[in-house]
Amino acid sequence: MSTDQYQTLAGESFGEVREKASKFLAHAFPITDEAAFKARLAGIAKEYHSARHICYGWVLGTSGEKFRAFDAGEPAGSAGKPVLRQIQGAGLTYAAIVVVRYFGGTLLGKAGLAHAFADAAKAALASNTVVQRTVMATLEVLCGYAAVEEVKRQVKAMDGELVKAAYADLCVLRVHVPRSHAMQQIAKWTAQGITANLVAGE
Repeated sequence: MSTDQYQTLAGESFGEVREKASKFLAHAFPITDEAAFKARLAGIAKEYHSARHICYGWVLGTSGEKFRAFDAGEPAGSAGKPVLRQIQGAGLTYAAIVVVRYFGGTLLGKAGLAHAFADAAKAALASNTVVQRTVMATLEVLCGYAAVEEVKRQVKAMDGELVKAAYADLCVLRVHVPRSHAMQQIAKWTAQGITANLVAGE
């Protein structure tokens, strides 16, 4: 897998585990950033408003370099970390799992809790689909009308896409290209008399 590519989840899935009358309800889903995770977490918390323990793990970054685990009042390391390990063990990033626990009246102990949280996370992942994505960079391309089709052809050749276009004497194209090709492509277009710039923050 190139540095442009990573594995994540196709959509949201659900898994449930019961352990000595305690229920562990897991939601696994893709996320784009922390804000997206917090928004979905708020929705889950609202749905399970009577639950005392809403634990989670998430991973971000192309190589999974940013991650977090949260125990939500469970014994330290017994909830968030086992959930996080399932995401990391599956080689996923830009992904999160939230596990809601309803206490059934019997204490499970730290090892029992860790096992149940991991199993719930595993069940949610098992009903999901892993997909491969490419990290894209956004470029703004300025060119004459005669060069438009050639720019489109080059973008398509590197599995990029045309996002937006404004056609006039000078055409402005907004394109997505694989991140590792961006600077090389800018240099190539410059040599062809085409102006291209990296769009920051996209």
